[in-house]
Amino acid sequence: MYADYEYYITSFAGTMIPAEEFSSLANKAERYIDYLTMHRIKDVTDSVKNAVCAAAEAVYEVQQQYANIPRGVKSENTDGYSVTFAEFDIEKFKQQEKSAMYEAVAQELSGTGLLYQGVC
Repeated sequence: MYADYEYYITSFAGTMIPAEEFSSLANKAERYIDYLTMHRIKDVTDSVKNAVCAAAEAVYEVQQQYANIPRGVKSENTDGYSVTFAEFDIEKFKQQEKSAMYEAVAQELSGTGLLYQGVC
């Protein structure tokens, strides 16, 4: 793991993510960072650790927004008994997660050369 919860709360000064959820969010963030950097991270610097923490927070925020959306019945008519169920758009959710992670990672890794997509 590039960054652990101890780093998140002490060095990154994070307060948003509960301890029990950090590992899975950081793991998701790391996989995305490895994808963006084409697995070129050799030295885990503070910039890399901060990118993991920032991306994990970004995913957490998106997940919290969707957690507060009521699912199930969207509308109901009792006279003629008609029920409409709300739909959860998983593709929109995934795109929002990726966009949020990219913004967070780009801010933390700018100037490091790790986001360069050209030939090395």
